[in-house]
Amino acid sequence: MVSVPVLLYHHINYDNDVLSISPEVFEAQLKYLKQEGYVSIDDEELAQYMIEGKKDWQKAVVITFDDGYLDTWVWAYPLLKKYGFKALLFLVTWNVEEEESLGFNLDDVYSGKITMEKLPKCEAQFVLVDGFRHKQESKLCWSEVRFMDKSGIIKVLPHSKMHQKVYASDKIIGFNRPKEKLSFFGDVAGDKRYGTLEFDKKPEYAYNQFIPDKELNDILHKHVLDNGYLEFFKKENYAEELMQIVDRYKKEHGKIGVFETENERYSRVLRELKLAKGELETEIRRKTYSFAWPFGAYDEVSIKAAKEAGFKYLFTTKIGANVLGEDVLEIKRFRVWKSDINWFKMRLQMYSSPLVAKIYSYLKK
Repeated sequence: MVSVPVLLYHHINYDNDVLSISPEVFEAQLKYLKQEGYVSIDDEELAQYMIEGKKDWQKAVVITFDDGYLDTWVWAYPLLKKYGFKALLFLVTWNVEEEESLGFNLDDVYSGKITMEKLPKCEAQFVLVDGFRHKQESKLCWSEVRFMDKSGIIKVLPHSKMHQKVYASDKIIGFNRPKEKLSFFGDVAGDKRYGTLEFDKKPEYAYNQFIPDKELNDILHKHVLDNGYLEFFKKENYAEELMQIVDRYKKEHGKIGVFETENERYSRVLRELKLAKGELETEIRRKTYSFAWPFGAYDEVSIKAAKEAGFKYLFTTKIGANVLGEDVLEIKRFRVWKSDINWFKMRLQMYSSPLVAKIYSYLKK
């Protein structure tokens, strides 16, 4: 019995961060997989092996990409095709451009249509918003998504509508204000107007949401507007000034908000999962049965909602073995984030061995 390593990628580009590896490193990894006799299988083939033990391969991997960035089209898709591999793309549907024309990719370089210098830039850009840097990523368009899915090389599956967080505590940690935004995903659901209440944020599917009173947030935001707006936050004591308003409101009303119930979270998660699934299926014109949890965060409530939404196979960010008898509602993946090919080889060997994968995942808990 073998375990099937499921590889998790985000970016194939030249950004210097833990979510990115360069096209050259990705190509070296594909070359190694080819040389070692690995084949790539998709979600349903993996599930068939884990449920029934059926397989027609000796060594297999599942290659996955999360979120859906332009570099999946520009670099990953042509390189996968070059080496005869296929992959899964878990797509955040909100993040897709409506444009209907295919952009250039590495295939156009191979064919001589363009030079490498003409390839679209896939690295993150930064723009100033109210004086602070905000990160922006290059996005796919629906034409590119549909093209890749129809090719059979990259199978597109849902990864949520918004990939966001919720307020998961009633303890105030601050107030929404101008600041740097260095993460593309992870915006909080709800009121983000300047001056409104800010609480600890957690992934939206795994936590009950705390919903602050709209009346209180309206009062706080109006106070900021009436007192200089952006200039208001230059005061040393701006937070104390806003907290006085909160204290008066709480004294008068007895609360500043409410937590949703577990049933309400279930309904919210189910609604959002159905929305993401339906939107993607409308675009690619086929059914989808697999889902990958944003931030890898889920619990029994969200698993139940995913099953009702029509998902059969759920991909996590937990490490471990994918073997016959393991739960297809908790498929394990490991993140590929190092450029060292020896690190890649060692991880492949580790997650191909059921015993080693299980021991390693236990030690890493």
